[in-house]
Amino acid sequence: MPPELAATDPSRVAARLDGLPLTKMHVLCASICAVGFGIDLAQISLGNALSAVFSAAPYRLAPLPLAWVLSSVYVGAVIGTPLVGWAAARWGLRRMLQWLLLWLAVTSLLVASGSDASWLGAFRLLSGVALGAYPPLMIAYLTEIGPPATRGSLIFLACAVAYLVPPGAVFMIRWLTPLAPLEIEGWRWPFIVTGVCALGAAAAFAYIPESPRWLITKRLVDAAVSACDRFESSRILRRGSHESPLGIKSREKAVRLPDRQLRRPFLFVSGMYFLHPWATSAFPLLTGPVLLDRGIGLTDTLLYIGFATLGPTVGTLCMGLFVDRFDRRATLLACALLMLISIVTFFVAQSAIGLLFGLVAFGVGVALYSPAMTLYGAELFPTRSRTAATSAAWALNRLASALVPVLLLPLLKTQGPPVLAIVVCMALIGSGVLVMFGPAGAAGSPVE
Repeated sequence: MPPELAATDPSRVAARLDGLPLTKMHVLCASICAVGFGIDLAQISLGNALSAVFSAAPYRLAPLPLAWVLSSVYVGAVIGTPLVGWAAARWGLRRMLQWLLLWLAVTSLLVASGSDASWLGAFRLLSGVALGAYPPLMIAYLTEIGPPATRGSLIFLACAVAYLVPPGAVFMIRWLTPLAPLEIEGWRWPFIVTGVCALGAAAAFAYIPESPRWLITKRLVDAAVSACDRFESSRILRRGSHESPLGIKSREKAVRLPDRQLRRPFLFVSGMYFLHPWATSAFPLLTGPVLLDRGIGLTDTLLYIGFATLGPTVGTLCMGLFVDRFDRRATLLACALLMLISIVTFFVAQSAIGLLFGLVAFGVGVALYSPAMTLYGAELFPTRSRTAATSAAWALNRLASALVPVLLLPLLKTQGPPVLAIVVCMALIGSGVLVMFGPAGAAGSPVE
């Protein structure tokens, strides 16, 4: 094949992408994605703050309107995530991530401008369309552009940066509530700030390339070559072997599956995503009641919870250095075991150190498990199906997140924390068994 034709051959473009070391362009893409993901996480975490704000004076919403305000974001996520995933598969990952942030900027500012429960619920629902779709699209995009040997590290770096944002948003409400700058209530400011930041992040997406793999699936070979050239011409940040020993060992497993064989991995990923919130979202429901039952005051309880938010960033940064050296299933099983140990420690500990260890260790386990799970799921699908399949599966995750408080809070009030702890442990054990018999991931190897 002549050199000029070889350069535009689709298989050669994918090989060029897989052969790249970590470059400045890779890190730039991950950093912009991290800003958007931080905004996503902050907006989700603000639901707890809204619960406190609208349960107290001057609002004092009735239970039904308050439930609408809190659950509407998950309703939007369940509806919007598969639809946005289909749109991204058709029109491009980078473009759809950009549009999601623009959508979030508008809806966030509209949320900040209202006080009526119907208004807030409606625009939180519309925000949920973007909040639910952003995580699986981001993981799919970084999976497709990341070098095989450092793909996991790149994604863990983005997640570690994003984990810093939610505590800042919650503390902003606490700090600004008594001040009310410009006569704007404190709870409105995080929505204003994240809305403006979403607008900036959307603009930044215009400066990074589309996934060359997606462009190839759309037969846009010239655009794929151009995008690949941008990565190749970027400054190298990490030299050395472009493929880990694990990737070399499992290269033959990176095969292209026909559509009729994708049903089994889709069902597997859907089950894994659905089980996830029954442990990771349910355990925080236990934290406050258990600490208060132990005679720990409200101020000290908030201090414990505050310390627990520091673990995810540190743990994710450290694990990011090694995640590509291990099979994805081994990583997930280790994280599930860590969370189980944390729950047991939290319930049996009598000292402040033991309680704090349980909280921090569980936070670290969740912070590691979540990106490893979504990365593992994304690697199980070929490019042509990755976005739509993982987005549809993630909609089940958002559905479970909406069901957890509805079903488990009454259980907590009637049966007490021990019963809820059993539910959390069963969810973790079920996830571990499912992962143990799951397909091999693509740690360190090409995804196509």
